[in-house]
Amino acid sequence: MMTEPFSTQYHPEQQAERPYSLMAILSLVLGILFLCFGPLALIPLILGIVALTNTGSGGAKKGMGFAIAGVSLGGVGVLGTCMSVGILLPALGAARNKANQIVSEVQVRELVQGALVFADQDEVFPTQEQWPDALVDLGLIMPDSLMSPAEDGDGLSYIYVPGPLSQDAFQILVYEDPKHFYDGVVVGFADGHVELVDHDVFERMLAEQLAAQEVSP
Repeated sequence: MMTEPFSTQYHPEQQAERPYSLMAILSLVLGILFLCFGPLALIPLILGIVALTNTGSGGAKKGMGFAIAGVSLGGVGVLGTCMSVGILLPALGAARNKANQIVSEVQVRELVQGALVFADQDEVFPTQEQWPDALVDLGLIMPDSLMSPAEDGDGLSYIYVPGPLSQDAFQILVYEDPKHFYDGVVVGFADGHVELVDHDVFERMLAEQLAAQEVSP
């Protein structure tokens, strides 16, 4: 009795019995669409991983290649987003710091101008006790100008340094809390100008000014 040999011939109808995984195909399509869309790349990544569990030679559905491609594209998209965030965050922090510095310079200039107008009327700068309430009451400064955008929770924004009436471009009149900016200290001078002064230079200038005021009659 002759037996029929086992056939290893490929039968297309057998392969057709396994449908393609819609999730695998969707993972690939979304991976292409969301490759450059940051967090959205997580969608094809997750769909592809799930699709891998029911595709392949032993799976219920076909489309393992689609799933792998979707996972790969999604992973690239997520990785690209992480790298972009790592690059952009320092730049955003620097931009915010610069914006705060500009606002502080505007506010310090307003405080200095208020003190100068007060001095024009009274022929003397405000005393420590008068500043800043007298300037606010006279409408020379706005109360909001007393709060720095870089205030760090200690309640200290701007420091007033009372001194003799002058228009000395090196006499410090108002300065920002030195802790607020790494680049320097926002300082307003008796001649009305405002600038960002290096921390070491500022400390030396302030120390010399206070020492001179102590010995002056």
